Amino acid sequence: MLFSFHHADIMRVNNVRLSGEFSKSASDTGREIDGFYDNSLWESKKRYGDDAIKDLIRDGVKNSSAVCVFVGTETWARRWVRYEIARAIIDGRGLLAVHVNGLNHHQLRIPHPFGENPLNWIGVDKVRANLLTDPSYYLFEKQLRWNGQQYVVDWLRYGEYTLPVSRPKWLADPSPGWVMPLSVNASAYDYIGGAGARNIGAWIDGAAIAAGR
Repeated sequence: MLFSFHHADIMRVNNVRLSGEFSKSASDTGREIDGFYDNSLWESKKRYGDDAIKDLIRDGVKNSSAVCVFVGTETWARRWVRYEIARAIIDGRGLLAVHVNGLNHHQLRIPHPFGENPLNWIGVDKVRANLLTDPSYYLFEKQLRWNGQQYVVDWLRYGEYTLPVSRPKWLADPSPGWVMPLSVNASAYDYIGGAGARNIGAWIDGAAIAAGR
């Protein structure tokens, strides 16, 4: 599995990653996880540009059965989190969101209000020329736009990947011209309220199975 998160939330993410569900024991039990915890690796890829980062993410998703998005305050707005979500759809992997703001902040020692679910901001639209042709599906993302008086939200074709995708097995079929947010059918959990230390493995397994992995 691959953990997707905003690096500002690394301390909360580490609380989850180092739990017994994921830690390796002497007998090498535990779940195989991926996720870019080594900031030096991430920074080295940034120096080589966007394509290097995309290659890193593609390899991570390719070697996973599911992408688990840890949701903090600003996760929804992070470009590379969105790309990891998109790759989960492109590569047919399971997808779920887990809110981690209920964990105490490592310095303030308090939780924070839940952030916006990033899966609300990525969706799939169906395009069909006519009733005699097979439909095609495309990724879309929400973008904030200032209209001179206030910010409004538009659904726009996802710019990082513009080719057709297969509709995920777990996502309801959208009507043509209506974008189906991934959050409609992808599960979202509260790590604290949902006893994630005990249940996160089952959550991830469920997402992987729903995707046929």
